[in-house]
Amino acid sequence: MFDPSVLLFVGHTPEEVRTRLSVELDRMEAHLRGREADWTTTQTGRDWSPAQDAEHIMKIDNSIVPMMRLLMSDKELRPMPQVPGEIIDGKRQSPEALLPSAEGMPFEALDTTWAEHRQKLEEMAAHVTATPGRTFWHQFFGEIDALDWLRMIAMHLRNHRKLLEESAAA
Repeated sequence: MFDPSVLLFVGHTPEEVRTRLSVELDRMEAHLRGREADWTTTQTGRDWSPAQDAEHIMKIDNSIVPMMRLLMSDKELRPMPQVPGEIIDGKRQSPEALLPSAEGMPFEALDTTWAEHRQKLEEMAAHVTATPGRTFWHQFFGEIDALDWLRMIAMHLRNHRKLLEESAAA
């Protein structure tokens, strides 16, 4: 825990990370579009439905974009609480505020809310670079800069997609 180097598989340069992010967004969106039949069904071996995964991903991403914007600016950074994340049965637990609702995202929102989320995320990603010395605390990776936060978003998308693919195959 607290080793941001585990994020480097996503890419080393900002361009590599942006490319990987777009690939992961494409893959996730394609997978989600194929899940309409069980969109609101809690998945085997999981606590969430595809609708809830999609909503959770958007909550995470939408909470990180303003942080990356601040890290990329010259504004003063305030100290953040450094609270380690919780791991239960080998799974990282999301902060309470970033958990999905009971219903999750409506399937129809893939064409609206999800598309807007993706656009804002990719617009921000286009400007992200490494910000040595300008970091925010992540509950599992410690102090990470703007580029590491972007890596984390791509990794998070990948991890949730893989979980959804596994549940679809079960």
